[in-house]
Amino acid sequence: MENRNAILSLLTAYLNKQVSREEFDRLFSALTELEDEDFQATILQALDNQADVTKSDFIPERVAQLYPELLAKVSATPQVAITPTGRSARRSVIGWKLSVAAATIFLFLAAGFYFWQDTDRHNRTSLISAEQIVPGSDRATLTLADGRTVDLSAAQKGIAVGNGIRYLDGTEVIALTADEGKQTANTRLLTLTTPKGGQYQLSLPDGTKVWLNAASSLVYPEAFGDDIREVKLEGEAYFEVTKERNRSFVVNTEKQRVAVLGTSFNISAYSNDEVTKTTLVTGSVRVNILAGGVTQGESRILAPNQQSVIGNQENNLAVNSIDPRTAIAWKDGLFNFHGLGIDEAMKQIERWYDIRVRYEGPKPTGYLGGKMSRGVRLSTFLDFLERDFGIRSELKADRTLVLYATNTARNADL
Repeated sequence: MENRNAILSLLTAYLNKQVSREEFDRLFSALTELEDEDFQATILQALDNQADVTKSDFIPERVAQLYPELLAKVSATPQVAITPTGRSARRSVIGWKLSVAAATIFLFLAAGFYFWQDTDRHNRTSLISAEQIVPGSDRATLTLADGRTVDLSAAQKGIAVGNGIRYLDGTEVIALTADEGKQTANTRLLTLTTPKGGQYQLSLPDGTKVWLNAASSLVYPEAFGDDIREVKLEGEAYFEVTKERNRSFVVNTEKQRVAVLGTSFNISAYSNDEVTKTTLVTGSVRVNILAGGVTQGESRILAPNQQSVIGNQENNLAVNSIDPRTAIAWKDGLFNFHGLGIDEAMKQIERWYDIRVRYEGPKPTGYLGGKMSRGVRLSTFLDFLERDFGIRSELKADRTLVLYATNTARNADL
């Protein structure tokens, strides 16, 4: 009853155009978690009274932009995969209608902010604001050997493979069929994929731990063979490899092959980056350039606090000394912008906040510095860009962020 009354109060404030930003966040959160059948009529009636709002041109654009975020929150609630009958069927239908009502009132409320609140310097002509762009979260998809896909729980941080597939807390992800159990385990390749704005953890069959960054994928067998432990990476991941004296661990990317016995390291191998980077934290790794799946040139062995850099166009390999905390900050929930150009930093922002960046006029130059939590909204980062770099921004309804350089960028620290 307390939850119901709180939502009713917020709904009334919304209809009276008195809602605040904090109330906006509370209402959206409460509506996505509401399980009150009788309250459905109250919400739908209130929405009927605001039917004219749906005629606004920007509502369809808001639906396209906000639906994935709403769906992710709703999907985090456990679902029962059965065909309902009787009262269960009625609850299912009501639940679906309530989800629609929650989504609709959220969109109306967002529309209300567009009309009722003063727009800030980042949002004078946009249909959404940077304040509404929330940071990424634990989201991933698992693709099985037979092509089936499983949307992994956003309430979990990762999965473990070995004797089946389970979440890190021991909950079963999917049960293997009898036919699957008869196959050779090391021939059953699985793929863990994170979207933009997603991250996930993985424990491999040998106990090796992997942290997968946004817009990345890792292909790996359900069980490793006797001679080698081999995986394939696209994007970025941090590895803590279980040491085995007689069975090396190999990570293949498009441009390189990294072989280890037991160590911790980070690989950044995004296809839209200019270079592929491997940063060693502990132990040692051997790095080879790959071209057409074949190793080329002399291999290089990295020591702790070293980073190999392979040009994605020139196929040359260089080794530099580096503070590895810069490369692995993302795993610990931070952006570390030390020594990063604006363009390189914005690629990280694109992946984590699920946006696209476009530059209007000359592309800003200069180097960033300092750290920022990956848990803040996009607006915090944009405030920094404008305050310290004179870079204005405008966020379009399709989640394209347009950057305007108003003066020469300079080095700055957060």
